[in-house]
Amino acid sequence: DESTREIYESGLSAVTSDTVCFPAKLVHGHLRNLVKKYHVDRIFMPSITTVPPENMEKTSESMCAVVKGYPIVIRNSDNPQDKWNVPFDAPLFHWHTKKDRQRQLVKYMEEVYHVSKEEVMNAMHTADQAQKSFDQQLKKRGEEILNEVKEKNEFAVVLASRPYQNDTLVNHDLSKMFTKAGIAVLTADSLPEVNQTELSKSRLDIVNNYHARMLSSAILCAQSEHLEYVQLVSFGCGHDAYLSDEITRMMKEISGKTPLILKVDESDNQGPLGIRVRSFLETVKMGREKHQKLEVKELQEPYPVKFTKENRKEKIALVPNTSHAFCRIMTAALRGQGIRAVALDIGREEAIRLGKKYVHNDICFPAQIVIGEALAALESGKYDDKDVAIVMGKYVGDCRLTHYGALLRKALDDAGYDHIPILTNDDADSHNMHPGFKLNLASSVKIAFALPMIDVLEELLRKIRPYETVKGSADEAFDKALDLVIDGLEKSGVLGARKGFKKAISIMKNISYDRTNLKPQILIVGEYLLNFHPGANHDIEKYLEENGFEIIEARMTDVIRKTYFYQDSQIREYHLNKPMDQKIWFRTADMFFDLAHSLTDSIAKGHPLYKPAIRMDDLVKDSDPIIHHTFDAGEGVLIPGEIIHHAKHGCKYFLILQPFGCLPNHVVGRGISKKLKEMYPNAQILPLDYDPDVSFANIENRLQMLVMNAKQEILEENEERDRRRSHHYMESDKKTYRRKKYGVEKTSGV
Repeated sequence: DESTREIYESGLSAVTSDTVCFPAKLVHGHLRNLVKKYHVDRIFMPSITTVPPENMEKTSESMCAVVKGYPIVIRNSDNPQDKWNVPFDAPLFHWHTKKDRQRQLVKYMEEVYHVSKEEVMNAMHTADQAQKSFDQQLKKRGEEILNEVKEKNEFAVVLASRPYQNDTLVNHDLSKMFTKAGIAVLTADSLPEVNQTELSKSRLDIVNNYHARMLSSAILCAQSEHLEYVQLVSFGCGHDAYLSDEITRMMKEISGKTPLILKVDESDNQGPLGIRVRSFLETVKMGREKHQKLEVKELQEPYPVKFTKENRKEKIALVPNTSHAFCRIMTAALRGQGIRAVALDIGREEAIRLGKKYVHNDICFPAQIVIGEALAALESGKYDDKDVAIVMGKYVGDCRLTHYGALLRKALDDAGYDHIPILTNDDADSHNMHPGFKLNLASSVKIAFALPMIDVLEELLRKIRPYETVKGSADEAFDKALDLVIDGLEKSGVLGARKGFKKAISIMKNISYDRTNLKPQILIVGEYLLNFHPGANHDIEKYLEENGFEIIEARMTDVIRKTYFYQDSQIREYHLNKPMDQKIWFRTADMFFDLAHSLTDSIAKGHPLYKPAIRMDDLVKDSDPIIHHTFDAGEGVLIPGEIIHHAKHGCKYFLILQPFGCLPNHVVGRGISKKLKEMYPNAQILPLDYDPDVSFANIENRLQMLVMNAKQEILEENEERDRRRSHHYMESDKKTYRRKKYGVEKTSGV
């Protein structure tokens, strides 16, 4: 059925994250509509993580984290099987190629629905032909409308959005606001050339077909006198934020055009939308009345400032923080390649202020603070901006980390530092940002082997610091221990780190502590920068320790390793149609992490508080029914995996830290909390949203219930211990009395 307010409101109580986009919230209502109105026998809602690119960008294969992850949310929090006894089928598919789709669908349909291979193949062929026919008809009609407006010397509007925003409830009937004014409306995919448009001059790495459509159609609109561009943005969609920035940049550079960007949510805001539309149309018409010929220019090089080989000796490379320990590992690895790298101090208020000022407000908080750290260092006067470069992390996938380089470039340009080059850990470097640097295999190995060592030192610090007998001694020892590992890594690679780690364990053994009365443990998981960056999370570890907790943190090693682990698992378990070099690389990289763990364990076992880390293969066994280990969004399986693992070992308190607008965390954070609470009823799981404006007072208010419950637990345990001690002493007194009076040791027979 078409979406209605009634359908939307019917499922509203089941929504797990109030900041998830409107289309996702609608899913719950449509499920109820299927069950209660149509009495369906079962519901099929697959998770499809990747699809073949439909354009000229080979990397545009990822699906939106919410789109591919929402079947997982439904299964774990609003399952039709549990509520209405309607089977809910949510298989997980990875369709990098059509061969992958064919193999996986045939296998699933045969095993679950007992449909023959021949029938499945025929159905897929028929569906492909229907899709092809629809696409051809759509583009033919688009071409006809374009010819009509050219003949009349008029203009049409391209309403660029994602397919699910074509729902009239979601887009508030936006297209009618234009057609009533006599303006033809086209969708992005109706433009005949949309899939053949060159996108290499975009600053972004194109990782999604819908993103490619929006960017391509923006270029086509900028080049045409007869097309104007409107982007429809869902409130809370973090990806639309950087797309809007890039669309605006490209259109301005090509011809000076300005797009209309409209943000929508479930609010009934047709009035304000109508005002924006009328103002936009009036502005366009006034411009056309001047009869100025559109001057179309070629897009320029998106990253004109390069990090060259000469820069290796000339430039100081500033490295912002994820965690400070990881920042120092990265700095040591870069120095090993001849880069003059410097680890920046942890950013706090000034970094947040500058991040807010120069990074789009809807971009995730981690992007704002790491870019803010770089800007704060430049503004401090400590460095000559003519002599520096900025290092930025990068990962090509559905996380916004993919685009931190683009966000940093814009921020530097806007702040007056357009001459500063950027280098990343991305060895492909598709935009040729740093031709003078490529992170080599030796550096990758150093990082992989140093990470578990750092994790162990931080784990020991958290086990000791709440119980230290000399205040400050644990932090002091940790700093010395960390220096030994980092110095060894920088000077002598893995062997040097190994030697330094042995000495570091000895230092940590010499700290005086008393763990006689153990404190309640609390596990911190979630988006990894928020977990490990004290400036971003408002020193949450310090606050929790001061309020009587012992902290457990997820391991940075697993955060980095999971990228290789899930891709290796996808290839092996789904038999993906991937090049042999990729298969070998992901298998080898995952094995390197196992070797690194083994080396670390062999040394760390010398500390009495050390327990070997659970390996990724074992961690995912219990969490697979919640999120399968081949699902690739955000922290993925790590959040449920860590919570289940530590809940089984007695931990009752859990924090999930997530940036506002982080799409994967709607799925792997809030989306699975209900299921975890069903599994562990005594567990207290608190998701915390962070953004640049969140205050410590707000965080403290949210934490107070956890703190009070933990203190009550300690009080009850102490009372129970005192009761047992009292009972023990009473029994001892009775035995002493009996021995004296009767001369016997036991009460039996007296």
